[in-house]
Amino acid sequence: MTPDIRPRLREFARTVLERRGALVDWPEAAPEGLAVLPPAAAASFGGENLRLAYQPGPDCLCVNLAAEFPERLRPLLEAEPRAGLFHIPELYLKRAAMDDPVARAFTWQNARVKVISAEPDRVEYHTWHFQVVMESYERWEDLFSITVNAASGAEAALPDLLGPEILSLCGQPEAPAPGKGKEPPGPAITFRYATRRLIAAVEDRAAQFYSRLEAGLRRDRKRISQYYHALLRDSRTSRDQSSPLERENKRRAVELESRRKTAELEERYAIKTTATPCLLVRLDMPVLAVKCEVLRRQTGGVHTIYWNPLTKALEPLRCSGCDEGIFSVFFSETSLKPLCAACFGK
Repeated sequence: MTPDIRPRLREFARTVLERRGALVDWPEAAPEGLAVLPPAAAASFGGENLRLAYQPGPDCLCVNLAAEFPERLRPLLEAEPRAGLFHIPELYLKRAAMDDPVARAFTWQNARVKVISAEPDRVEYHTWHFQVVMESYERWEDLFSITVNAASGAEAALPDLLGPEILSLCGQPEAPAPGKGKEPPGPAITFRYATRRLIAAVEDRAAQFYSRLEAGLRRDRKRISQYYHALLRDSRTSRDQSSPLERENKRRAVELESRRKTAELEERYAIKTTATPCLLVRLDMPVLAVKCEVLRRQTGGVHTIYWNPLTKALEPLRCSGCDEGIFSVFFSETSLKPLCAACFGK
């Protein structure tokens, strides 16, 4: 285990244990430490005194990258909340006219669009954290986070919502006055948007894994093909005295075996993908809601574009076909739903 990762693992173990009520003494330069566990946590480790160390040993929690470490912490981690709601009371909102920023950010392909207002609003952003595992004859796994504007459904490129620069801005959530305020779209809706964007993110990040499997599959297919073609060639050129029927039976047997080996190969290289949602972070914050009038032939409507004060930029619209965030926008004929070029051409 590389030395630079040890402090991070030590702090992770300390944080998990202390959140469950343990007292942890592990000096930064020391090779090991000690934790005194409350009864609930002690039941998971077989006693209230738990030795912590980087190297395996008797009666200790080995803090390293081996599978045993997260497995032993699993009961404590499963007790952690899986969703959190945070609230930013105030942020600076752009006050200048939004006509030029909208014109610079967006290209309207088949409609006339005019900014009609820009007003303060509040929006929830939902960041879904996923663990993705791909299992073939090799294993690949990674963590992904997808942030969705719950009002627009578009993916938003926000900073880490659990980072100190965001949490330092957060205050207590405000309860809406009775009969006022609108209920934001729930996590069930943003989960659907997030999973569709997750698929694209996984395909991009796992490209080398896919390429390595495809190269191995092509190589092994070629080896099987060459081997069994050689057997067939030898059977045709052999000088044995087999009858034509016997030679035909041999040929069929070789072809069947070749197909069986190829099927085994396909099964070996097949990829089983599992995406597990691990955490949901909901952030309620002020935004600037830019109302735009859309005119296409005889049809008119209004779409809202959001200016985000954290990124100081306009967010994309969501393609109603594939959920991709788009700045080059087509609109459908009658309902004026935003579409990307690919979905508009279908």
